[in-house]
Amino acid sequence: MNASTGDLGGALQVARVLRRLREQVQPGELGAESVEQFVRRYSRVRAPALDLNLRSGCDPAWPQAFDEEKQRLLAALAGEDVAGIEHIGSTSIPQLASKDILDIVVAMREPAAIERAAATLAGLGYRAHGESPIDAGFSWHWRIGPDGGRSFVVHTCAADNPRFAEVRNFRDFLRAFPHERQRYVELKRELAAAPDQTWLEYSALKKILVVRITARANAWRAAGGGA
Repeated sequence: MNASTGDLGGALQVARVLRRLREQVQPGELGAESVEQFVRRYSRVRAPALDLNLRSGCDPAWPQAFDEEKQRLLAALAGEDVAGIEHIGSTSIPQLASKDILDIVVAMREPAAIERAAATLAGLGYRAHGESPIDAGFSWHWRIGPDGGRSFVVHTCAADNPRFAEVRNFRDFLRAFPHERQRYVELKRELAAAPDQTWLEYSALKKILVVRITARANAWRAAGGGA
């Protein structure tokens, strides 16, 4: 799998990827997005060049690392109307292998506070990289650890964005059901092993998997799961 967003720079290549995805993705499998909308959004996503010696594995220190970073964020955002700071992504789910990059969502009740948070995050060593792959209403900010060490990504959003609840439901559902977690790992591994696959194609097929699990997670939450 080619994981570089830079390879998607040419319009012709994006068109080829779009054509292949139309053949593979059924209507509704990407949630509310069409294939065209997904491709347009993901082709805008920009991430830092990660020439880092980041191992892939499971680290029991991740929850503590999140808690420590959460306290830094809360102190820096004191006075803002913060709705929640949540650990999400693979490092938030036990027994899921991941690079040593912790994903964090910071949800704000006030739209203007999201803009102010960008300046606050810059003061903490984060660098803004525009729209987050989670959703068009999320922005992401990276703080890359020195010498290839632990890194953090903060995704900011409005508290009433439905995806804020959904990423928490997804996380808690996989925490609660080991068999769902194991199936997710196996399917992700199968997707990553597909030959001649671009980062965009992998992301689309992974999103189909995430959409399916999120639907079950939302139903579980609505029925009182995780209470």
